[in-house]
Amino acid sequence: MAQQLHVAYSDIFSGMGSVAGGPFFCAQNMPPSDIATIKQQCMMGIGADLTATTYIDKAETLSANGQIAPVENLKDDKVFIFNSQSDQVINPLLGNASRLFYDHFIENQNSNVKAWAYIPTYGPFYPVAHGMPTAKSIFDKYENLGDAALPCAPSNSQQYSWFPNQFMRGNDPWMYHCNYGFVAGYDLGKDILSHLYGSIKSPTDFKAENLYSFAQKTYVDDLATDQELNDHGIGSTGYAYIPDACKSGETDCKLHVALHGCQQFPQWTFTGKVGSAIAGQKVTFGDLFYKNIYNGLAEANNIVMLYPQAHNVGTKEADINPYGCWAFWALFDDETQTYYTREGREMKMIANMVNALKAGTFALSQ
Repeated sequence: MAQQLHVAYSDIFSGMGSVAGGPFFCAQNMPPSDIATIKQQCMMGIGADLTATTYIDKAETLSANGQIAPVENLKDDKVFIFNSQSDQVINPLLGNASRLFYDHFIENQNSNVKAWAYIPTYGPFYPVAHGMPTAKSIFDKYENLGDAALPCAPSNSQQYSWFPNQFMRGNDPWMYHCNYGFVAGYDLGKDILSHLYGSIKSPTDFKAENLYSFAQKTYVDDLATDQELNDHGIGSTGYAYIPDACKSGETDCKLHVALHGCQQFPQWTFTGKVGSAIAGQKVTFGDLFYKNIYNGLAEANNIVMLYPQAHNVGTKEADINPYGCWAFWALFDDETQTYYTREGREMKMIANMVNALKAGTFALSQ
């Protein structure tokens, strides 16, 4: 979704960070009924164009037709792509396809395109699971028996029934405290922001009074109620973090849109797995993503953080969107030609939020 949003709205975004995702247009124009094939292409890489030619051609056509912003906007953008070579959910070759896609459009690829398959400071033999490596010890309680030696390894976040070993299968939320030996933890978010914005100071304390909520229906053109939003895969409430220095309007602050991953929206509920501190407990995801990944960095570096929220549609594997993912495929039949364009409902919603923040018309509450 991050790549999709960046490509469609490159007139308002100057860069992009993608974590454990797939390339622009990976689901192509397939209808929702083809979800099994969509998963094969966008997750397993089976049938995907690993040369990225299909996705490049589509972006150029959409640009020429005015359905996305001109692809020429991308030429001086910066992108950060992280697809771990140990990812057990997304084929890491899809990360290379993303790199090939951006290499086609971006000049000075050596400096502007950063694509990692492992954490350089830990080395290629340290396995990193699907998800977001962090330096936050709050995520330790989600670890299980398999995490003591390699706390960022693929054993520590699995909710899928087909994963072979119940005792090695940990808990969501696809975010990890990646401490290793004497290293307190690895903060992928800081490296992403450093690449996009330049030198980044270490995080300071999160300030609760700087976290705001807002009604997302204000920014959706065709849905009027919270229930309609939820039924279409969009959360009722979004969040924004505004550092002290940015509140007065006197400081020149950056704006970063942070999109949560699948199963990372606030209402997501799961049962703690065997061997973890929350074994057997019903756990609601809550505020883990929008409070714990970027806000300390935002406070220290005068970056306004915008956290739009998706929502699940159904709860079973066969339902439209049971894990509350962003719409990187068409959730409904009438969206097969639009979800990846400027007319995609979720895409347009986020663009509306950004434009309102820039205009000073954003309505926030605490």
